Amino acid sequence: MTSRLCYFVLDAAASIGRTLLSPFVTVPVLFAVTYHLDTVSRLLSPLPQGLALISPPHQSSSLLNVLRVVVAWGILRAANRALSAIAATSWRLVPAPGWDWPNEIAVITGGSSGIGKAIAEKLSSMGVRIAVLDIQELPKDLQENPRVHFFHCDVTIFKSVAAAADAVRNQLGHPSILINNAGIAKPMTILETDEVFLRRIMGVNLMSMWFTTQQFVPYMIETNKGHVVTMASMASFISVPTAADYAATKAGALAFHETLSLELKHYHKAPNVLTTVAHPNFVKTPLIQGFADNLERKGLRLLTPEEVASDIVKQIKKRRGGQLIISKDGSYLAGIRSWPLWLQEGVRDIIASGAAQR
Repeated sequence: MTSRLCYFVLDAAASIGRTLLSPFVTVPVLFAVTYHLDTVSRLLSPLPQGLALISPPHQSSSLLNVLRVVVAWGILRAANRALSAIAATSWRLVPAPGWDWPNEIAVITGGSSGIGKAIAEKLSSMGVRIAVLDIQELPKDLQENPRVHFFHCDVTIFKSVAAAADAVRNQLGHPSILINNAGIAKPMTILETDEVFLRRIMGVNLMSMWFTTQQFVPYMIETNKGHVVTMASMASFISVPTAADYAATKAGALAFHETLSLELKHYHKAPNVLTTVAHPNFVKTPLIQGFADNLERKGLRLLTPEEVASDIVKQIKKRRGGQLIISKDGSYLAGIRSWPLWLQEGVRDIIASGAAQR
């Protein structure tokens, strides 16, 4: 119940904050109460006496000052987002040039199901040719899609990735989009996690990114064109009991993305090779099949693969890099490590409540 209330409060706070801080809302309100006070007074006159605090500011100049602060904060917030978008595309004001979707090739690891499958469907609808690298065969609907091609590959083994990469280049050509999506998870405490699974999850969720990047990114650097999408998670910022291995791989995925971005710009001198990292909250995929019902009972609304894929493909279509927080309350939790420690621990305790009940 406490977890349900926490998610509801965070969700509501995020929605209210987005509305109140939007310059599209606050600037017209400030203009109205500053230059059309009589009209605002007539409109608010029917309000009950108990709502006098939100009456026109002729009763209190402090209310007008508060509104000015809110407007200024909203404008700064919008400017911050704009600067972040520019910074994530090597400080370029315009999108990266040279993209033609029917002539692009995308590699998607773990593309036979879940988020990867949804991304494959959306990109192929744009005309992009898709190379799915997976140990699981394509589902029937993807098999019938002429733009989707399957390459059997164990992404934890370098030789397997290299062989699949050669096959992709021979059959389709050099990819310009790499989506490191493959991932596994299995809730276990640190003391329960065995060596076999620990090596497997590190290989699938983290080490595979090195293998695929080493195979496909050199050509992107050579042509100074490409887009590498790294699938991280909200677990990059905050973990819960029984998810230490998963959270460690996702924190590593974020570090991988940030370092790759810097190396492309400063070491390889390829600023037009874009990088994006995605941080979805819990998504209803086979990855969490064993504990999805438990999460929903605690009040957490699970994202769908289509929702996550939509945000990622939208980012690719923008021809810009970036960091995607795919969760209504995520923008607040993403900054949790800058909060006072007592507040961090309080939020972690609330989110983790009930997680130890198995």
